[in-house]
Amino acid sequence: MRRRVGSIVPAGQHRCCPAGLLGLLLVSTLAATEWTVGIYMCADNGMNDQVYVDLAEMMRIGSSSEVNIVVQVDNAARDSHPSCRRYLVAKDRLLLQSELGEVDMADTLELAGFIGFMKQRFPARRYGLILWDHGNGWYRGEVQTHSIFFDESHGGVMGVAGGELATALRLGKQRLGQRLTFLGFDACLMQMAEVAAECAPYCDYLFGSEGLVPWGGLDYTGLTGMLVSRPTATPEEFLSEVCAAYVAAYPDEDVCLSALKMREFDRLLPVLRATTADSVDPSGADMRRVRAQVQTFALNPNRPSCPADDHVDLVHLFALLPGGRTGTLRRMLNAVVSANRNGGDGYAAAKGLAVWFPSGYLEFKNRAAEYRGLTWADSTGWLGFLNRYYGADDVKPEQPVLTGGPVGRRGDARLSWNRSYDIAPVVYRLYEGIRPRDVLVDYCESLGRWSAVGWTVSTLNARSQPGSFFSGAESNLDNQLVLINGLNLGGGGLLSFYTLFNTEEREDSLGGIRRDVCYVEWSLDRVNWQTLDSLYGREPAWAERRYLLPAETAVWLRLRYVSNEAVNGTGVFVDDIRVQAFDRLRLAAGPIPDTAALVFNLSRDTAGYYYCVTATDSFGNVSMASQLLRLTVEAWAEPYTLPAPFSGPCQLRVDFPPEERPDVRIYTLSGALVKEFADVSTREIEWDGRNAQGRELADGLYIVAVQGVHFRKLGKIAKVAR
Repeated sequence: MRRRVGSIVPAGQHRCCPAGLLGLLLVSTLAATEWTVGIYMCADNGMNDQVYVDLAEMMRIGSSSEVNIVVQVDNAARDSHPSCRRYLVAKDRLLLQSELGEVDMADTLELAGFIGFMKQRFPARRYGLILWDHGNGWYRGEVQTHSIFFDESHGGVMGVAGGELATALRLGKQRLGQRLTFLGFDACLMQMAEVAAECAPYCDYLFGSEGLVPWGGLDYTGLTGMLVSRPTATPEEFLSEVCAAYVAAYPDEDVCLSALKMREFDRLLPVLRATTADSVDPSGADMRRVRAQVQTFALNPNRPSCPADDHVDLVHLFALLPGGRTGTLRRMLNAVVSANRNGGDGYAAAKGLAVWFPSGYLEFKNRAAEYRGLTWADSTGWLGFLNRYYGADDVKPEQPVLTGGPVGRRGDARLSWNRSYDIAPVVYRLYEGIRPRDVLVDYCESLGRWSAVGWTVSTLNARSQPGSFFSGAESNLDNQLVLINGLNLGGGGLLSFYTLFNTEEREDSLGGIRRDVCYVEWSLDRVNWQTLDSLYGREPAWAERRYLLPAETAVWLRLRYVSNEAVNGTGVFVDDIRVQAFDRLRLAAGPIPDTAALVFNLSRDTAGYYYCVTATDSFGNVSMASQLLRLTVEAWAEPYTLPAPFSGPCQLRVDFPPEERPDVRIYTLSGALVKEFADVSTREIEWDGRNAQGRELADGLYIVAVQGVHFRKLGKIAKVAR
């Protein structure tokens, strides 16, 4: 997004000529220049006419023996001079360097190629780059609404959160062989912490506007004039003048422009993470008061900034907080901003660096997954800080995917799973089941197993043809689908089904959240219902949902869809319902903060053990259960102790066929009997670690023999000093 207020030079009324001999002469004589500054001008969109205005501003000064001004300009197809060219800007003329034809300016390789061109054709001691087009901030490129560049002829976009900008700059740095001295944005809303973190490895200084940029953009006559007249000025001196000249050019506009020192920015990130984690209560009254007072930046040019805006000034935010515990952070934020100028009442408190801080929870929730890929999010924990501010987290952790290694000699196996993404801290629970069997399989082609009020069979959407269960989609519904016969899940159960839905979820004028909800519930008496999940919002493609069910002999299921009187979506579709019952389903380990667990003492069972894992965040949101992972145990486990090695009392674990009642004997390596347990009926023997006479064993290795009528198993255990 970019507002422009300047005049228009008609297309074609610019003077350009092939470089020819003069161009070659300039290239050869400028090989040792102080500066090469490139302006990458994506005008293949609604900005097409303005590019001529800005080129005319550059040509009033042009290049010099110490400063090269080079541009890549892509005009719209409707222009009298369409497609893309590269020029050296001279006084009163453009010297054509190359005709590129029709290119996608939003392509990362195209931007990287322009940076390489600057180095190859116009080598200099220092390099600067200005990115020229519409802008919206940190977002992933989404058509024209959220992007840095929008190339109309190709439909290409370049965003930040998708990694395109960082990729282009990384490739450009490789071709340049050094960092850019400065990187600037002549585009709206780009001076954000999220953008800065993506750019930090590739430039020494970053300049741009936290707010909307007038249609006239930067003052290129002033900018090039400053460089040409004082090419050896420090970047801070130069950028301070650029910021001042920009604000002076718009005396009647709300404008702001700032420059950041990127090495100071790198030092800021860990301090911000530590401060927001330890010294600031985001859910407290102080933060809510500050959020209502902080400088914000509207994305909409048709209204002034207000607290409902999603972009706020990061420096101002922490300056407003009371107390001394944020003092170090405030000093570092101020050190990051090397220059800052603002004009107009609308941006009076703009301090130079914006950050994403949505006014409402739903905008935060809807963009959190996109935001998580940013370097800023990963380095600062900003998502977690915002999540604690809203205090309304209803997002489940990602469903884990479980993997397992081979079963060892002691009936042991290592299980691991991916880290479930969630904004809040997560712990895991590992469940073990044996002998699952289907007790309900319903392809949702008939309501015969269900008592239905308002629910129907629909052929509009179906995962498995011909139909699925449909909730209805009108206002003021309380539609219910209840299983007629209870399920015997005496050992525990697992429910799975597939859903596709689109229901109302929006914030009202008072900041409350209105939803149409499908509740997934179970009951032991069809009167008191327990909620497994609440489905709302948008799930546009069929997705499986998996839930653990209690170990009870009669369990009923219910789907209940409730809508209010307001806006409605297309409702909820459910297909392919399945319930498995286990002979036994138990918690094997948890809560576990890590993503791995060891299981021990698995007795021989060729039918196998079935494992699944769930993730639970600090707000109590439980993920879908992972897939079931089967481990088969073909051999009887060798005897071992817990702990291993042991130094005192321990648990001796043995494995044997269920029809046996073996004797368990412990021997020295020389064959002397140390201890005997006769007629053992349990696989877990509590042992004080002493011999038959009650004396402490000497340190060393011992043999354990499990001897039954038709069974024998040996193992080694170790004793160590206390």
